Amino acid sequence: MPFFFVVAVLAALGLGLAMWNRIMIWARDQLFPWVSNHLPWLSDAVKEAFVVLDEHATATRSQVKAAWYKLRPYLLEQIIEFERGAVPNTYVRRMTALIRTSLEPRTPAKRLTVEEDVSWDELPEKYRESEVKGEEGPYRMDVTKTRDQELEE
Repeated sequence: MPFFFVVAVLAALGLGLAMWNRIMIWARDQLFPWVSNHLPWLSDAVKEAFVVLDEHATATRSQVKAAWYKLRPYLLEQIIEFERGAVPNTYVRRMTALIRTSLEPRTPAKRLTVEEDVSWDELPEKYRESEVKGEEGPYRMDVTKTRDQELEE
């Protein structure tokens, strides 16, 4: 279970930090001009706040990337699936990871699966949307592929 916790924390940090570039573009292109036009006395403080945030976000992003690149050779695949539970208004999250315990050649990988009941709030937005629309079926996320793509940006 601790392994999945580490992967979940890295995944959450990776997602937030992967969006940092987009946040900075939004701030530079939209927020800063708006503040300059409507709240000019706050303009310098807002920019300074983003300078400080950027220093921390950039350092943290580098650390998350380094941790992911250390973990990635061992984590061959991680898939998270969501589906309706047996009881109405319940959902199941199934996390499956294919993990190497060693990088030695011909070391077999192990498959770990953890299932847990989750609340509506813990479901991904896309799955909640499909549930509201009445679309049937499970929802599947390839975490390793998504994180690899996010951290390449």
